[in-house]
Amino acid sequence: MLTMQTSGVVNVFKEKGKSSRFYTNKVKHLSKMKTGHIGTLDPMAFGVLPIAVGEATKFIDFLDFDKKAYIYRIIFGKTTETLDAEGEFTDEEAWDFEKSDLLRVLDEVEGAYEQVPPKYSAKKINGVPMYKLARENIDIDTASRAKTVQIYKNRLLKFNKEKSYAIVMSDVSTGTYIRTLAFDIAQKLGTISYIDYLMRYYSGPLKIDEAICIDDMEEDDLIPVDTLIDLPVLKLHEKRFKAVQNGMNSYVNDAYNEEYYKVYCADKFCGVGYVKKDDSGRKNIYMKKVYKYEDN
Repeated sequence: MLTMQTSGVVNVFKEKGKSSRFYTNKVKHLSKMKTGHIGTLDPMAFGVLPIAVGEATKFIDFLDFDKKAYIYRIIFGKTTETLDAEGEFTDEEAWDFEKSDLLRVLDEVEGAYEQVPPKYSAKKINGVPMYKLARENIDIDTASRAKTVQIYKNRLLKFNKEKSYAIVMSDVSTGTYIRTLAFDIAQKLGTISYIDYLMRYYSGPLKIDEAICIDDMEEDDLIPVDTLIDLPVLKLHEKRFKAVQNGMNSYVNDAYNEEYYKVYCADKFCGVGYVKKDDSGRKNIYMKKVYKYEDN
């Protein structure tokens, strides 16, 4: 059972048909703590949904969850307004390519990739999600909002030409729209597409075989947030604990580089700080985010 002392990151298994917000709200209700998901998933998608709880929400920007993997099914020769099975069909055409052609294109799109977001997405324009603008038939200049993403690896898991589909696994960077990636793959093959299956296999270090059902969640399922922060460690004397808890800076050895660190007092995680010189030339650790303990 979750308690008021709850803090950490939980690897939740998101079911198909439910929003990411549904899960953050449910964890918030169970823990009575602030929550935040680390990378949203479309309602039609399922799989790994990391959720930060309590003090861990302060450190979302420092968590190493840039790399994600998805398994998805591309349906060739048809497309929808949303590029997935949730939208209305808008076009259909004949197509003809071989498995070797698909393998070639999957290799071609690996690397840096300039991706235009789909108009039916949660990306915001002046604070309004693009999908809301699209539903109101407001013209959206999606091309001007293109973003460079990284496609680390594509793997073809299955290709069925007779049934017009392929199952692909892609390792990608944060912010990659799989719907758009699938459509762009189809375009390079001279056709159109949509996806009807989307599973997030992993997000950062969290994998689907370790994800838990939200109804079975226990406090032991929470991962200490500091173990998910990929920064060098800086240890201060335990006497500095209260000062650090109040956000005060501390002198450090000149050997420390001017960069971000995970800060500990003895073995107690205190937060994230940045080392830089003060006006006198001495190096200090300046706390950027403090992990607060209720008993202090």
